[in-house]
Amino acid sequence: MSKETVGEYLKREREIRQISIQDVAEGTKISLASLRLIEENRFDELPAEVFVRGFVRNYAKYIGIDPEEVIKLLEEDFKGHKPSISNNQPEITNNPTIDVGSRHSKKVIGLLAGIFLLLLVTGGIYYFFFSDTSQPPTTAANVTEKIDNIDKNEEPVDIEPQKSAPGPKILLEEEINSTNVTTPLKP
Repeated sequence: MSKETVGEYLKREREIRQISIQDVAEGTKISLASLRLIEENRFDELPAEVFVRGFVRNYAKYIGIDPEEVIKLLEEDFKGHKPSISNNQPEITNNPTIDVGSRHSKKVIGLLAGIFLLLLVTGGIYYFFFSDTSQPPTTAANVTEKIDNIDKNEEPVDIEPQKSAPGPKILLEEEINSTNVTTPLKP
């Protein structure tokens, strides 16, 4: 007598419980074609072995049998018949790619670019309206000229004359004594 395969076991248990294969497909979100291939033990036509294990585990849970028992049975089937690599299995490449195109990262990059652009425009507007172009800019030559004049004990040349209001005059002690300053008497 031949040993029962995992596909035959799942089909028999499903039929005992009077569950249709369409119900299993809808409940597990496994395609009807994949479920039929599992029941027929045609694992070489399914995706990679890891997917087959997941399909079988979900199938077993859905029909109400112990998934670990079914996985052990699947292991025995795999030992006796190693599934070949199918055309449905994704090809592994040596060129890994990094997905930087998620919605979240695109939103963050867009937000940062928008902030940068806003700052750039604001700076340009500020420079245009508030920069004083009537005065010549201070250059290295003007600064060097000022330093040279200070070294010669000459009066420094002001590049930009400062306009300030006259402040209170501070009198020295000699000036106070020489002038007739009266202080009011305190009562």
